[in-house]
Amino acid sequence: MLISLMRGDELLQSGLADGLFTHAVYGLMRGGERLALKAFGQAATDTVFDLASLTKPLATATLVMQLVEQGRLHLRQPVARFFDDELDPLPHLSGVEVRHLLTHTSGLPPIPCWPADATGKSRRDLIASVLTTPMLRPAGTGYTYSDAGYILLGEIAARVSGQRLEDCFRDGVARPLGLRTLGFCPSSAGNIAPTGPEAPGIVHDPRARDLGGVGGHAGLFGTAADVLMFAEAIRAGGSPILSRASVARMRVSQIPASLGAQSLGWFCPGNDYLPQGDLFSDQSFGHSGFTGTALLIDPASDVSLVLLTNRVVNQAEDGSRFLRLRRLWLNTVAASLNFVSFLPVRSELSLKENSNGPNLPLPRRSESGCLRPGKRHRRP
Repeated sequence: MLISLMRGDELLQSGLADGLFTHAVYGLMRGGERLALKAFGQAATDTVFDLASLTKPLATATLVMQLVEQGRLHLRQPVARFFDDELDPLPHLSGVEVRHLLTHTSGLPPIPCWPADATGKSRRDLIASVLTTPMLRPAGTGYTYSDAGYILLGEIAARVSGQRLEDCFRDGVARPLGLRTLGFCPSSAGNIAPTGPEAPGIVHDPRARDLGGVGGHAGLFGTAADVLMFAEAIRAGGSPILSRASVARMRVSQIPASLGAQSLGWFCPGNDYLPQGDLFSDQSFGHSGFTGTALLIDPASDVSLVLLTNRVVNQAEDGSRFLRLRRLWLNTVAASLNFVSFLPVRSELSLKENSNGPNLPLPRRSESGCLRPGKRHRRP
């Protein structure tokens, strides 16, 4: 399949020229066929990136769902029970269940309580500090994207499995998929994109760094090619790492629409954090990372798309120009794939023939540009 991604490439080149990043690689697959894998700036196609919060869906949520499938964990288990044998009672966590951590509805704040002198503290002490973090609200009553919740979730996965989180991921995800670069604490800094004053290969997130480079919220490294292969496994149904039953739950929002749009580990349409642009379908789901990483899966068009950059290397930038560039780039990729036939088209005929029922509205755009759920359109 021949497609033109020239305009998108020009946008990434402009980002380089503007100093938004020094390394960038994107990969694109459709229906199992790789259409593009291209590097920009100082990157090569095999450059390893700090994936930041892509750790949440790729590692932590996936490992938790594996434990669910194995009958070793269920999503309505109280979180406090995983820690009350060795720590003081945690009454403020009453009502918080595993599902709340997965969907960012636990009531925990974005950033946990953390000791000022964390260097040299044991992992147990750091997790204990997270467990003392005051709640913003009762569980299940609001949506707040929370690193604190995923730090606890990663710890739960490790405790239930009886393995360190990095070993869980290696054995349960990376090896079954044959992904050699995807993992925590990369052994070589020779081909790793820098993220700041830290040596390449040292995780950018300070709390993941204090945790020895391994957190449920951040710490994963990998190449665009390996992230793309993970995405393809999820797009195709999950094998060999997850069942279709789990993936079906991870593809669509699992929280009330009044709270937002979040599945078991992934952002969904209606969530402004979803790196969707304006043209990908309302079946898309994905995630992004603070260092300048993004992953999008669009089942409607059989597309998996990855963009990895090191945008945090320019500490003078606040990220706003990068986010604008990423949205423009996503739109050019979507347009290059000729998605017009499955995007919503408002007409008298389509309104009457909407499969959701007579005279029900088709998907509409929110102020963020995301598509709201509505009629499911056929792909070309």
